[in-house]
Amino acid sequence: MSYLVHRLNRVGNLLERILSVLVGVALAGFAATVILEVFCRYFLGFSLYWSNELATYLFIYLVFFGGSVALKRGELMNVAFVKDRLSPKWQNGATLLMFLIMMTFSLMASAFSTVLIQTSIKTKTVSPAMLIPMAIVYLPIFFGFGFLAFFSLVGFVNTFVHGSLKER
Repeated sequence: MSYLVHRLNRVGNLLERILSVLVGVALAGFAATVILEVFCRYFLGFSLYWSNELATYLFIYLVFFGGSVALKRGELMNVAFVKDRLSPKWQNGATLLMFLIMMTFSLMASAFSTVLIQTSIKTKTVSPAMLIPMAIVYLPIFFGFGFLAFFSLVGFVNTFVHGSLKER
C-alpha cells in the first residue's frame, strides 16, 4: 500500500511541476497579449483583432490548470470556520468527504466535456478571430477537470493514509 501511495505522490508531484510551468507560460502569454493590445490601440492607433480572443483562451488554460495546482498544494479557498471546530477525527472525515465530492464532480464534468469537444469536431467549429478549432479551446475543460479529479484522488489517499496512521 505504501509503495502505491509513494508512486501516486511522485506522479502527482511531477504533474504539478509540469502544470506549474504551463500556468506560468499561459500567464506570461496572457500578460504579453494584453500589453501588446494596449500598446497597439493607444500608441499606434490600431487594434489587433485576435488579441482579445487569445487572451481569453490563455486565461481559460490558466484558470483550469492553475486550479489543479492550487488543489494539489492545498491553496484553494475553504471554509475553515466549521472544519476547525470539529474534533481531529471529524476533521479527517470532512476532508475525505470534500476530496470525494470534488473527485466525483470533476470526473463527471470531465466526462461531459467530451460531448462538447466531440460536437465541435463533428461540426468543424472554429474560433471567430483566430480560426483555430474550438476543440482546442475546449480541451482545458476536459484536462482541467481530469487533473482536479487526479489531485483529489491523491489528496483523498494521503488523507486516508495519514488519518489511519494517526489513529494507530
